[in-house]
Amino acid sequence: MPGLVVRKDNGDLRWYPFFKQGEKHTFYPSKDYGQTESGNKVGRGFNFEKYLPGYWMPGGPSGRRRIGGGNSLVVLEDDGDLKFYRFEDETFLVGGTGKRVGKGFKPEWDYYVAEWTGNGTSDLLVRDEKGELRLFPWDGKEFKDLGRHEDVGKGFDKEKYPDLFPGYWRGGEYPDLVVREENGSVWLYPFNGKSFRGAGDRERIGRGFGNDFTHYLVGEWMQNGTPDLIVRHDSGRLKRYIFIQEGSDFKFADKPYETVGKGFHDDWTYLVGYWREPGKPDLVLRDDNNNMRFYPFDQGEFTDLSGGDKKVGKGWKFTHLWDFYPV
Repeated sequence: MPGLVVRKDNGDLRWYPFFKQGEKHTFYPSKDYGQTESGNKVGRGFNFEKYLPGYWMPGGPSGRRRIGGGNSLVVLEDDGDLKFYRFEDETFLVGGTGKRVGKGFKPEWDYYVAEWTGNGTSDLLVRDEKGELRLFPWDGKEFKDLGRHEDVGKGFDKEKYPDLFPGYWRGGEYPDLVVREENGSVWLYPFNGKSFRGAGDRERIGRGFGNDFTHYLVGEWMQNGTPDLIVRHDSGRLKRYIFIQEGSDFKFADKPYETVGKGFHDDWTYLVGYWREPGKPDLVLRDDNNNMRFYPFDQGEFTDLSGGDKKVGKGWKFTHLWDFYPV
């Protein structure tokens, strides 16, 4: 069952399954459907620098692999150590967890979790303070040190390239990176499972992705085997940018860009996940009143449910929220 793991400001973790009740989906349990518990405490003392959910354990949601979510958690401590916490029987409070699985990592680095080596579990890609990309494969027990092969890309300066979006953009075996330049240009960097070098030249696939775009939601929205972008404009509209292949070239399709939602605020928290069924993304968000709202994505747009069905939780004043898929 999909759900959310949340972190409270005191370091406690709680688990909220996303229940199905007939045609309705919600975080509220119902005794009529045999749902009696939610918000159970599943961890304590989680006061770390970074939280990296991923498919660190074998398994995960069936259907197309995705970027984001997970079935277990890697955390970064202030001394640079990475520690691994299994999520079993819907709790992190299990024996043998919290062991060091990596060292020498920095909180100011950017972390991108995906199946970079195609081995069935997540791996870790980081962007360091120099703009270099480093790959750390996960062998099920710890992160491997690739030595000189760790460096898989250079020149990804954070000021020039503020946004990096992993995804199966070419529909192949390995994820690639779509990179947004500060001038609004968008580039595709292919990945071959070992490096961004030798995987093909970068390709400009879009323009005009500027400062009026505030949130980027990556998912296989059109169910065609590759991701698309849904972007929030500062007008509050969500617009869909379809990713296509023409011959051997890839790009975001030209105008018109369809509006798929209206009235979405800048300070809301957006969570793309498999909330109804594996392989089919929908949107859960937390609004500025700490209420949780559900927006299914059907027939090319987000369905604005009625008030009673849209509101799926309240009082969610938490510091972190992650979609989780226990195995």
